[in-house]
Amino acid sequence: MERKIEIVSMELIRPLSPTPNHLRCFEFSYLDQMAPPTSVPLALFYPPPPLYVGDEARAANLSRLLVLKKSLSETLARFYPFAGRIKNNSIECNDDGVPFYEAFAHNYQLEDVLRQPDVDIHFLPTVKDNSLLSYSTVPLLVQVTIFECGSMAISTRVSHKIVDRASSCTLIDAWAITTRVGTKCAVPEFVAAAKFLPPPNPQVLPTLLESQKVSCDNNQHISKIFFFDASTIASLKAKAISNVVPVPTRVEVVSAVIWKCVMAATSSGPIGRRSSYLIQNVNMRKRFVPPMPKHCVGNVVAVSVACKGENDCCDLPTLVSCIRKGLLEFIPKYKDKQERDEAIFAIPYDSMELTRAFRRREVDIYLNSWCGYQFYDIDFGWGKPSWVSPIERHKNVIFLMDSKDGGGIDAWVRLKDTETEVFEHELKLLAFEFDKN
Repeated sequence: MERKIEIVSMELIRPLSPTPNHLRCFEFSYLDQMAPPTSVPLALFYPPPPLYVGDEARAANLSRLLVLKKSLSETLARFYPFAGRIKNNSIECNDDGVPFYEAFAHNYQLEDVLRQPDVDIHFLPTVKDNSLLSYSTVPLLVQVTIFECGSMAISTRVSHKIVDRASSCTLIDAWAITTRVGTKCAVPEFVAAAKFLPPPNPQVLPTLLESQKVSCDNNQHISKIFFFDASTIASLKAKAISNVVPVPTRVEVVSAVIWKCVMAATSSGPIGRRSSYLIQNVNMRKRFVPPMPKHCVGNVVAVSVACKGENDCCDLPTLVSCIRKGLLEFIPKYKDKQERDEAIFAIPYDSMELTRAFRRREVDIYLNSWCGYQFYDIDFGWGKPSWVSPIERHKNVIFLMDSKDGGGIDAWVRLKDTETEVFEHELKLLAFEFDKN
């Protein structure tokens, strides 16, 4: 039987209270303007209501849908820009509303989606049939999909022009808490970015278009998830210790392992005889001096670059040291406002250099670590999710997430078919090496 996701209805959810006139314009910062014209997707999969079957489960989920709409309206009263419309370098906070799609998953079971990175993308909200609700104009899209078994998927697309991963998590977690307990939770901060970061600059757009060309993907690539449990990570840490990094973090060691395996998978010759770059996004909120609020909404992310030179080894201690060195050299650029602004203004030009490095195949990994954001704690009132998916589809972009038990890391890797085979082979060799020792 054919599997399909049927859109049952669409409703615009507006803020519970109107946005005051003095808050009607949310202006992008320079970093918001430089964000790619894409969305930040997320899908949360929840088990069916307990002790319910058939019609009872469907009735319970219909009740949940009504609660979700009501709580979203309450949440939007505080997160008001997400109910507006994007225009040029700002959001018109006009309370036009968030498109909320109700959908039904025909011939799907929850087990068909768990840990299947090429299936979950079908649960994301789309706007193909309505040009008035394009990704370039709507800050937030929501879709709630009901399974035949009574399970539920809650999926969101949030415009990258207004959020990075941290502020996307702030929004979704606030919605969940409002749904669960009906009280206010995180207080979003919409003015901090304007205080800390430079204003938008229209002249930067041509440069941005050039720097974002590498984000395209094609059908020759496949996504796979690799699971690193707590005991494996502990072994990796023990193997990665060096005088430079006596106490490596779990993200550093998992990143180094993946870097090593990707180099082997994408190289035509010995990996120790060529330079390689690992690029990673860094949440700058707590790194600025003074630090920005935790719940500051917007893009507050910069890029750290780790470089392995032609004469550097490819063992774990060396790669971990390269990652740590890149971060330590990167952070001082953002300590005071003058240096911070200079570093931020240089980002488009740095991005073009990285684009050229991508084309020379010197950049092996673009790393996004979502560890620490506790997506598996997002509870709308019917328990924690069975599965959380970032639903990203970009070649050579690696996503790290905390595992459901909190102790391990799940790594989402997207490579070509042939590269994936080599990657898995190298990963098994590393595992054998650790077991042998």
